[in-house]
Amino acid sequence: MKLTHRLAVVSEQIVTEDGVKAGTILSEDGVVTEILPTLGAPEGCEEVDARGKVVFPGFIDPHVHSRDPGATHKGTFERSTRGALSGGVTTIIEMPNAIPPVDSADALKQRVADHEPNAWVDFALWGLAVGDSNVDQLRGIVDAGAAAVKVFWGYALRKSTRELVYNLADYPESELLQPPQTAGMQRIFRAMAEAGAPIAAHCEDKGVLNGAPAIDPDDPHPYEAFLRSRPAVAESAAISLGAELANDAGAHFHVVHLGSARGVDAVRSARARGFSITAETCPQYLTLTDQDYDRVGPRLKVYPPVRKIEDQKALWGALADGSVMSIGSDHAPHTTEEKNRDFMTAPAGAVGTQTFAPVLTDAFRARSWDATEVAKVVSTNTAKLYGLYPRKGRIAPGSDADFTIVDPQARGEVRNEDLVHLHPVSPWHGTKLHGIPTMAVLGGRVAMENGTVVGERHGSWVRARHDASVRGRLV
Repeated sequence: MKLTHRLAVVSEQIVTEDGVKAGTILSEDGVVTEILPTLGAPEGCEEVDARGKVVFPGFIDPHVHSRDPGATHKGTFERSTRGALSGGVTTIIEMPNAIPPVDSADALKQRVADHEPNAWVDFALWGLAVGDSNVDQLRGIVDAGAAAVKVFWGYALRKSTRELVYNLADYPESELLQPPQTAGMQRIFRAMAEAGAPIAAHCEDKGVLNGAPAIDPDDPHPYEAFLRSRPAVAESAAISLGAELANDAGAHFHVVHLGSARGVDAVRSARARGFSITAETCPQYLTLTDQDYDRVGPRLKVYPPVRKIEDQKALWGALADGSVMSIGSDHAPHTTEEKNRDFMTAPAGAVGTQTFAPVLTDAFRARSWDATEVAKVVSTNTAKLYGLYPRKGRIAPGSDADFTIVDPQARGEVRNEDLVHLHPVSPWHGTKLHGIPTMAVLGGRVAMENGTVVGERHGSWVRARHDASVRGRLV
């Protein structure tokens, strides 16, 4: 006979959708049953004493590329989820462009079966829109439980593997599946309007990038040359066109890893016109700028680029006014050898699941953000967008007992040697942090203490259930 497990989390600062409250959260077998107004665990409950700490609904990282399967020499799902939990995240959403990609309902079901035994946190899955070759599969992917569908707009794929191709010169044209053009994107948007889930895009217009100045390998200022080669107008142009096409089709358009002030302007403009559009940004854009290149070097290389302080300020302003409503790590590991190459040949991408929560809580503390507003952008809004709410994203009866517990006084330092990733090369290496997660509860059980995973692995797949009325309140 299965024994009932009861947990009581006691704190003067429990972050609910109705504000910050003092009390005791009770859960039974992984589900919140009640929030008592008193401090103290009833008899028969395991107690977590979180007095002096802030209890958030479990943080959600919606943008994770684990490289699994297909490129497990760079990263694995086990490592990315263990890293997430070590940092205080309780749910991730895994991107679809592994090898093979999640481009059908059957592929999604297989990915669930492959990942669930290795999951340290709960997880949902993205689907992939390839173009006309799978546009008729998108409804099935959503019906099978996908949290959203992504299209790598402007990037060719390798036909045999569906892997992303950044450098077209690496393969003959006969091996490439060209990215969807405008008419193909219209068909994708129409299919996603019928499916009823968000369609997201990597927004850098390929035509703009092709017309930008090439990088001179002898340029004495390589990062400035890099920014010229990927101008912010590439992002704003793709966002503006995507918003128009999605609105015409009646689809919800989501912009991932927004990194520029021009991109913020494009999102704001579309939202002001009543378009159904939302946006995500990332810790790298909120905490790093081009001025960090001398210190960080090739580890700073991501797509879209980390830009200038003016772009960072615009992103913080967009978070504050709701134009940007979610944050994701864009965890994208490469080998240590690859990330230690010179800047021009190093691949774009960085590890991020383990630093996601502590880097953000430090940044929010430094800007004196209210805890209820923090909860919205790292948990509640994300859960609503991706069909995980009300199971995830809140502390209330009936929700999963997932909590990220932050100690406002705790200090730490990001050190590569402390990261659990296969190739621990972080752009935040050496960064000192203040006010960080010191405990995580997953499914009513303590799963992380002081950065160390405790207990058995028990993450599971979360099937997305999309409700347009819930998602519509984000616009």
